[in-house]
Amino acid sequence: MNRNTKVTIAFAVIFVLVAVGLFRAPAVQDFVLARLATSLAPSAQQDIDGMQVVVCGSASPLGNTMDRAQACIAVLTQEHLFLIDVGARSPTRIAQAQLPLDRLSAVFLTHYHSDHIAGLGDVNLNSWVAGRQHNMQVYGPEGVQTVVDGFNQAYALDRSYRTQHHGEELLPKALGPMRANTLDSGIVWQDESMTVRGFVVDHHPANPTMGYRFDYQGRSVVISGDTNATDELFAAAQGADLLFHDALARHLLNVLQQTMRDSGRSNVAQLIGDVTDYHADSLTLEDAAKAADIKQLVLYHLVPTPMNAMTENLFLRGLSDEVILAHDLQVFELSAQSETITIRP
Repeated sequence: MNRNTKVTIAFAVIFVLVAVGLFRAPAVQDFVLARLATSLAPSAQQDIDGMQVVVCGSASPLGNTMDRAQACIAVLTQEHLFLIDVGARSPTRIAQAQLPLDRLSAVFLTHYHSDHIAGLGDVNLNSWVAGRQHNMQVYGPEGVQTVVDGFNQAYALDRSYRTQHHGEELLPKALGPMRANTLDSGIVWQDESMTVRGFVVDHHPANPTMGYRFDYQGRSVVISGDTNATDELFAAAQGADLLFHDALARHLLNVLQQTMRDSGRSNVAQLIGDVTDYHADSLTLEDAAKAADIKQLVLYHLVPTPMNAMTENLFLRGLSDEVILAHDLQVFELSAQSETITIRP
């Protein structure tokens, strides 16, 4: 080791020791904490041209990882914020994305498997605390009343404690409970600028299950929820800018299933086999999306959930480079009255 290298290392060690020593000082700690709090505070509302779609959860229960929350897609405009499904850990992603929960328009549920509803109570609580000025509206097919009633009952004591502690002015008791809205196919929500359509998909025996299409200022996004590939879905998605479709990589599941059998875990092997019955095979989606003139196909609710870049490449086997795998906190920007799709990060 030459003299210059030794001097550089010595200075580095001294710098670290000084930094550690300074951080022990209360004034320095307070300064760092204040800067951290500033970075975590919600930013001022930014102007949105058209629609933004934020991935708040891209995982399925099979092969779940901490890098991906369970199913949740946010559709955001200057006037609206919709959440489509709220699976486990998606409230954390919603917070990380700094979505404006104080103006949450509605939550749409595709169906009632736990990985699509587990975060519902937290989203309701967080939007209430954020200052939402109306009861959180939850839309879904038959069964939504049962789900909403259950969450309302489970959180009833929590809500009462918080109102008693913080006061009626800050947390009005009447705005705490959610409100259920049972849907049929067709237009399920509409105002002057946004139209939301619901359509039935195939996730038997989870019946009924719905997908949703959002149209706003000449742009459109479709979220499938969990389903096999169906003609009805692609008819509903005809000409859409974005289609988020659940996807199952059968070639990966076949290997996993055989491995479970060989290791004597026959119950897990059966569960893996059963999953293939009611999710879309990834290789059935690209041609159908092109035939329906869909501009961009994005796969989410990934079965099995990829754990890293290598398994993502394995998942995409047989698909073209035009198909995108969703990642948590991805943002898709659809400028009004245009055909551009900007993806970040």
